Order: sequence, then C-alpha cells, then structure tokens
Amino acid sequence: MRNSRFKGLVALSSALALAGGVAATSAQADVTVGVSWYKFADERWAIDEAGIKSVLEEAGAKYISADANFSPEKSVADIENLITRGADVLIVMSGVADAVGPVVMRALDEGVPVVGYDQLIEVPGAFYVSFDARSVGKQLAAGMLEVAPAGNYAIIKGDDGDPNTHQMFAAYQEVMQPKYDSGEITVVGEQFVDSWRPELAKDTIEQILTANENNVDAVMVMNDGMASGVAEALAEQGLEVPMSGQDGAPGALNRIARGQQTFTIWKNAYELGRAAATVALSLASGEEVEGKGMFSGGPQGVELDAILLPVDRIDRNNLDKTIDIGWATQERVCAGVTENPPAVCE
Repeated sequence: MRNSRFKGLVALSSALALAGGVAATSAQADVTVGVSWYKFADERWAIDEAGIKSVLEEAGAKYISADANFSPEKSVADIENLITRGADVLIVMSGVADAVGPVVMRALDEGVPVVGYDQLIEVPGAFYVSFDARSVGKQLAAGMLEVAPAGNYAIIKGDDGDPNTHQMFAAYQEVMQPKYDSGEITVVGEQFVDSWRPELAKDTIEQILTANENNVDAVMVMNDGMASGVAEALAEQGLEVPMSGQDGAPGALNRIARGQQTFTIWKNAYELGRAAATVALSLASGEEVEGKGMFSGGPQGVELDAILLPVDRIDRNNLDKTIDIGWATQERVCAGVTENPPAVCE
C-alpha cells in the first residue's frame, strides 16, 4: 500500500515487531511519557492505553495522562500541564489538530518530542503514528458497495477539523464516484459530526431520516462510536439498514453479531498503542526510530516521520479474527445474540 504521500509505509508485521521489541535501557527507565487524550470516554481508547502502558511497564518508564473530554481548550491546557508535571515526551491524541498546533510547536521548541497519535498534527518535527487513513476510506467504500450497490446513501463523517476525516473521505469518494456518476447511488444526506460524538451522530441521522421520510438504503458511518448513536436511531425507527463503522470496538463487534451493524474497519488499537509508546521512548532517549517512513498526505503537505499500520474489514463472517488474538472475548461479541447468530456465536 504505497502512494506518493507516504514513503516507506510500514507493513503490519514490521510495525508489530517494532512495538514488541522494547528493551529496557537506563535512559528509557528514566523517561516520563505524558499522554493527552481527547475523548477517553469512547470505548476504544482504553485498549490504546493498555497497549501504551504495556510497553512503558516493560521499559520501566513512567506514564502520566490527562483527558480533555472533547474540549480543544482543555487539550491545550492538558499538554502544558503534562510538561509541567515532568513529561519528557508527549503522545497527543489531538481531536482538533489546529487547536493544539501552537502548543505542540512550543513543546518541540522546548525539546519535548511529540508523537501525534491516531490523528494528524501537521507541525514540523512531530512524529505521526496512526493507521492508513486512505486504506480505511477505501475499505469503507468497498464494504458498503458489497451490501448496498445502489440506492439512497446517508454519510455520517467525522469532525471537520480532523485531517483523518478528510483523508478517509477523499479515498472513499474515489471508489464511490463511478456509482454517483451512473446514478446508481444518490447521497441524500451528508454531514460532519463535531468531535465524532455519538449523540450528535444520532441527531444527524434522525434529521436525515426525517427529511427523506426514512427512505435511506445505507448509512456510511466513519467510526464505531458514532455508529452506536446511528444504530440507536435506526432501531427507534424500526429500520434495518446496512451501516458501517471503524475501529473494531467490542461494542461494534457485538452489534455486528446481533445484526445491528454490517461491518467495521478494524484497527488493532492495542498494537497502535505499543507502536506509539515504542516511538516515544526512542525519541525521548535520542535513539533512531526503526522502520519509520515519511508522511506528507495531510491538507498542508507537511512532511513528518511516521509509522502507519494497515487495517482489516470485519463482518459477521470473520468475527473470529478479533477473538482469536484476544482483542475481544466470545462472551462480549456474542452477548444478547438470539436470532441468526454468526458462526462464532453458534
């Protein structure tokens, strides 16, 4: 999966080898890693945190964190406070990249390395660790076309200020454009959702359903958190409509097993956390980051050192993938499944 905007994209096996190859050194044992979360309430982020902590514990490094609870202003204050508390390196899950850009720049100027985590921060000198957003967009499109090759589509996008939203959507549109041109698919509603909030996603799809008298044949939802709100709205209307998601959150896997969500683009957040922590320790210790590439695919075209992990589409036919590696338990995935169970729940 190479393109001109990312040179040296890290294969999954290489990235996992990187994340798993942490050897404690005296320099790393003295490192304090500060993690700024933007929306830790979402189910997924506890998995990322566990991955980060596993690497830091192996190295004997210290973990400190703060959660902005969807507030860009608090994100800025959190980053400043983490530095005050002694963070030698920062992992920043930004939420709104433009808001944290200046404080990230100040941190770098003060000699505190910064890892932009999962969401792009286009500040020269920052390191970017995430998944391949364009691959996510293409997989979202391919998955939707398999289950709804024609009809009225609603599109629930992520935050307009998040570069990942635009990278994913551009790739999604590239795949879908022939269907638009032929008239087979009509977009009857399309909306960004501030901070990717589930309750706002629910409000948005309710408005689209009302405007179209429920005549919606598919809903492309950009992540599982928002999909939880959309699924609730569809259920309240008694609608069974193909719906996507992203992240592979255990709650989404359960919705897939119960027939309330069609598929999710699974991103192994535990391994992403391990990769980010490994990068952070290397940066703080002044060591070279093994396996890094160069990313310049953001709206501003800033070149950043980066590691991107690939993704996998999960539906009812391959839920076992997530269970086999311990990402989710069979009990969690199959909870409440009574009718038409997938094979993994039989």
